[in-house]
Amino acid sequence: MPRPQRVETCQTCGLARGGGYPTCPECYAAAEVFWRADWESLLQAEGIAAGSEDERLLADVVLAEMDQHPWTVVDTAMTLVRCRSCGAELGGGPSDCFECQLAFGNAIAYDIPAGEQGVMTANEHALRIGRHILRAPHQHSPNILTAWRLTFPRLLTGWLPTTEEAQRGMALVKAGKTEAFEAAMRRVDAMINRSAQP
Repeated sequence: MPRPQRVETCQTCGLARGGGYPTCPECYAAAEVFWRADWESLLQAEGIAAGSEDERLLADVVLAEMDQHPWTVVDTAMTLVRCRSCGAELGGGPSDCFECQLAFGNAIAYDIPAGEQGVMTANEHALRIGRHILRAPHQHSPNILTAWRLTFPRLLTGWLPTTEEAQRGMALVKAGKTEAFEAAMRRVDAMINRSAQP
């Protein structure tokens, strides 16, 4: 799937598109399309209908053999399987649910630079972590959530902050200077949008 070349404003929530993920339908669609494309290709290859019991069974199979599937497919399977301990989306339960924590830890154990779930760029790794954090906000501090909500829309375009930029942004959030971080992200938007193909 081609990435968006520009950071645009979401017409539904008013944030940068993707910043309202997962509660805003437009932001959800803008992000989830990249995971769904790979999952739908797998469904088509297996002759399985979306929303069927067979799809849920396929998700179980994917998680049992996650080293044989792309990370996007593994992530989608986790959203379809319920945790046996807490009943939440696997990996998205309360922070004290051992089974959820173990499932997510196992999934990202195959991460960059070139794990068994396919070659993953640093940007894709960030997208994967950001998606998980935003899907499970109850597991993370308000500061972490603010930082990921502000960076996630830019990550969708392929942008990635340097380590120093990420640390500066987090320091601003921790200091209660969210407006300064938002201003920095608007400068990033201008840079991304200037470099977009006409």
